[in-house]
Amino acid sequence: MTDDAQRLAKQLAARLGCSRRDAELFIAGGWVSVDGLVVEEPQARVRPEQAINLDPHARAEPLPPATLVWHKPAGVSVPQSEFLPDALARAWFQADRRHTGDASGRRLLRALLNRLVPVSRLHDEASGLMVFTQNPGVARRVTDRQSPLEQEWLADVTDAPTEADAREAVLRSIGKPLYFEGRELPRLKASWQSDRRLRLAFKHDMPAEPGHRTARAGLAAALHRQRIGRIGLDGMAPGQWRCLGPAERF
Repeated sequence: MTDDAQRLAKQLAARLGCSRRDAELFIAGGWVSVDGLVVEEPQARVRPEQAINLDPHARAEPLPPATLVWHKPAGVSVPQSEFLPDALARAWFQADRRHTGDASGRRLLRALLNRLVPVSRLHDEASGLMVFTQNPGVARRVTDRQSPLEQEWLADVTDAPTEADAREAVLRSIGKPLYFEGRELPRLKASWQSDRRLRLAFKHDMPAEPGHRTARAGLAAALHRQRIGRIGLDGMAPGQWRCLGPAERF
């Protein structure tokens, strides 16, 4: 008995009378179901008797590159690899962790999670806004030294000083010049937001800087990135994520 299963893209093209390329775009776009289940892999094997259906709203066009923002929990490690491993992408960006404020209109497809580049990585112990993108232009924008974006951080300080003079001394220490690779980094703005919380703002991509500055001031602090440019966490809880919409810009 021979196996008469064929690639889904080949069967779909034959049934629709379309090109193999269009069939592959329909499938990768999540528009095709086999026996009632969506199949996103053009190479999936199907038998002639299986029911193949195309969504009436299907479009044979490549999906635009995606940019995802994520509220990284403290203690989670982001691998030092060019692309986020597929297993981690599937684990972190699940449907039940998607922020209810996501108005991007993007469906959660495998293609949405492929070849995501981690941008401006946070250290393991830090929490807050992380960016993952398929768009090289977004990666360049976030890390551009010529047109730097402001980053806003919060530092929750253990054993913060209570005397006014000591609190002012902390701000002066944090605000002193800091050098990296022989050049002075742009000045940082620091202010006390509460008895134990500092707000730090600076215009360049240096996620390690808040830790250096608070340690230099003799502080032990839990660090949290709240915003990059115009994009913030917008109420996302730790572990939640969302896609940027087509009109959103850093």
